[in-house]
Amino acid sequence: MCKTLSSFEQLGSFLREMPKVETSLFEVLSDNKASEVAKKKAAEDLDAKVDNILMRVESKDFLFGVNESKNDYNDYCRNLAAHLLTFQEGGKVNRIMIALEMLLENMAPSYKTELRALKKKIMDNGEVKQLGFDWQALKLPFFADRFSFLFCKTSVAPKAAPQIVYVDREVIKEVVKVVEKEKVVKEYVQVEVEAKPKEDPSYFGKEDHYTEFKSSFIEKPESARYDNQKIEVCRKICGFLNADGGKVFIGVDPESGHAYPVQEGRYYYGVARDMFVHLKTYTFCHAPINNPEIYARWIKREIHNIFESSNPETISLFINECIRVEQSKKHENVIEISVRPSLYCIVYLNSVAYQRNGEECKEMDSDMILVRRQNLKSITNEVKFYDKLMDAKRNHKQAILYGYASANSGIISDRRVEPYEFVCNGESVLCYDMDKKAIRQFKLSRISDVKVLKDDWKYAKEHVAAKTDVFDWTDMGRHYHICFDMGLRAMAYFCDTYANASRYMFELVANGVWRLDTTIYALEPARAFFLSMADEIQIQDTEDSEELRKSIRDFVLEHVM
Repeated sequence: MCKTLSSFEQLGSFLREMPKVETSLFEVLSDNKASEVAKKKAAEDLDAKVDNILMRVESKDFLFGVNESKNDYNDYCRNLAAHLLTFQEGGKVNRIMIALEMLLENMAPSYKTELRALKKKIMDNGEVKQLGFDWQALKLPFFADRFSFLFCKTSVAPKAAPQIVYVDREVIKEVVKVVEKEKVVKEYVQVEVEAKPKEDPSYFGKEDHYTEFKSSFIEKPESARYDNQKIEVCRKICGFLNADGGKVFIGVDPESGHAYPVQEGRYYYGVARDMFVHLKTYTFCHAPINNPEIYARWIKREIHNIFESSNPETISLFINECIRVEQSKKHENVIEISVRPSLYCIVYLNSVAYQRNGEECKEMDSDMILVRRQNLKSITNEVKFYDKLMDAKRNHKQAILYGYASANSGIISDRRVEPYEFVCNGESVLCYDMDKKAIRQFKLSRISDVKVLKDDWKYAKEHVAAKTDVFDWTDMGRHYHICFDMGLRAMAYFCDTYANASRYMFELVANGVWRLDTTIYALEPARAFFLSMADEIQIQDTEDSEELRKSIRDFVLEHVM
């Protein structure tokens, strides 16, 4: 379904994130003299880019009937068409055809009727042709109408569901620059709205690259070739972790895409069946699972235990941050296992790494593992500390920060804390310091090691919400009003140095002069920043400016003069 984006800014932001096919890929794949290794690498790069595009196209709304950014839309189409020329068969063909049709209808609405008529004619004749242009043609900056014509005339999605466009009567605003002034032109677009079918809450769609259906977490289907249903579910999760993420739905029929009813006659189905089996089988050694919330928590524990044996060193890097288990908001008898891609490690199941490819979950060979590993983020101490402290925060546990180097006191010491909130884009953690009996902010980069204790929080009532200034200092009750006029170099350095800083908080007051007028919670960081760029900064008068100047003078007299 296509809708409109809320603004041109949102459309522009979306298009700027769009992956594009580099010219080098076309040249390698169309060169008969290119080596097989080079062609294989280029094909893998193209396949990865198209996976990203399909994920974006299938999950985003598009602006209908606007001729702006045709070249950007063309890049989407060039990527998808290039994939069809390279991989003329495979599970992505239908998805690519549908995505192409949706893009082209949005790019050239005047061709919509012709596009649908030609597509129906080809489908009625049972004729499916390959795309009628070559690599060289794909490199041309052709416009949307020409591409639409070529697409209609030479290709069609076999048995693809029609892409229905729903657009109400609306006003599309186009900003036109005229003699350095912005003029708003209103264009009224009238489109017939087709009747929307009533949504079926029991229907979850079809399995694809991002979706997997399972009837149960405990019992395998009679026709299954595997023995352990839990391992099979975890195999699908492993595939999502090592690819682009996705969802596993427990309690949905893989054939029909419909959720199972809770009960028919005396027989239970789906999640209700799993809870019944668990109550019947495990009552003597486990707490009873008698509602979906407890069932979801039990599944999460089982998944953790299964993955831990194959990933003992890295499980903390993905199990909590990447896997979420909860009852479906759409249907009471379905559990959703949401999986985000693993960012820091390859995930294994019984010593095998799996990766999702279309509707299949395949074993990764050494080349696939190498390519995946090259795109992973490095595991720094800060990442490890963040994970441990997040675990302490989530479970309301105390922790010890070993060897913390304090910038205030200049002392390295161990701190026993209650971590409860991350600030500064996750670079710092807000804790209740149990020795000082006060709230303190700790930078992860200054910690030597972290140990999560078994002791529960004791001072939860003292955990106040984080409030930090532009220098990343926490509000401890003291407030200072400062105003700096900076040159371009100082302003850029400020934005690069402090996580909470942004260029948008500055006011351009003169040619090459930007003003920062804000409230801070300590004078020390403002003093340090001024001294680092004194030739680029002027202190403007405020009610607290004299106190800041005195702090700077005293510091210079004590440490410099």
